[in-house]
Parts: sequence; C-alpha cells; structure tokens
Amino acid sequence: MGAPQDWAPYSSVSEAARVYLRDPDLALDQLRSMVDPAAIRSFVMSRGFTEEPWGEALWQEVMVTDGQRLILWRADDDTSGPADQPRRVLLASVRSILLSTITDQVLSTEYDVLDDGTRRLVEVKLRLYTQLIVRSRQKSATETDVYCESFRFVKSVDNGGLAQMQRLLQFGRVLSRAL
Repeated sequence: MGAPQDWAPYSSVSEAARVYLRDPDLALDQLRSMVDPAAIRSFVMSRGFTEEPWGEALWQEVMVTDGQRLILWRADDDTSGPADQPRRVLLASVRSILLSTITDQVLSTEYDVLDDGTRRLVEVKLRLYTQLIVRSRQKSATETDVYCESFRFVKSVDNGGLAQMQRLLQFGRVLSRAL
C-alpha cells in the first residue's frame, strides 16, 4: 500500500478503509462479524505511529455506529516471543459497546478567531463516558474512587484536517441522537 489517502470524502466504510488503512480487509472482515455494513449510520477512522524499541509501530482504528452500538476496531503492530528472537505480529480486535451504557458525551470544538472576527475550526474532540467500571480505589473506610471507561477521539487541522474534523462532528451528532 502506498501513502494513505484521506478517508473523509467516502460515505462507505469499505471504500474509506481501502484508501486509508494498511489492513483494510482484516478491518472490514472483523467489522462485518459485528455489524451489517448497510446498518452503519456513521464512522470515523484514525491511524498513527509510535516508536518502539524494535522500530516504528502502526496503530489503526475504525469506529462505527449502527445507532444502537459503538463498534470499535483496532489493530496494533507489536512483537511476540523471546526478547532475543522477537517476531512481528499484528494485534487486532473488534469490540461492541451498547450506546445505552454511555452516560455522558462531550463534543467540543476549538476555533481560531481571525483578525476580521471570523472563526476557523482547528480542533474537534469527542469524549464518551460509560458506566463500565474499569477500576476502583478505596480512599478510606467510607470513600471509594470509581473509574469508568471512557473514549476520546480527536481530529484537528494537523491531525486529519477539516474534512475529518467535520466527519467527527457528524459522528458525535449521530451518537447524540441515538443516546
């Protein structure tokens, strides 16, 4: 695969995955195991690189909703095996979360205000908080801190550009109407 193209102009998750993801067939097969592509009401994609001791690792994400669930596909480059003979692996997973478990949604926008007073969109953040407890910490005999699972999606001028920011806004609005 060559350099990824922008996925935002595509209305089909299949077409978008084929131009944006390194592993589109894997992503689409795993997503189809959870949701009929025709039922997908909105989607967003992200990818990035991390520097690991063994080299550059790619991560890829696709988030879709059918109006009842948030379905997350993620794949990460990694290594497995003994430290002296590691082998490269791709860890991929797909997860389905009922929208009814989402207790709070925050869709934030940041704008630059130009000299003439006009605004220019520079960042969109979508945060979703669930009632799924991931850990708790006993503070005292009567107090416990409870930490619930949350998800954060960010697009900006430098991370995806205007079209992907607009698609994240659309995705957040579709989720909001379904909650």
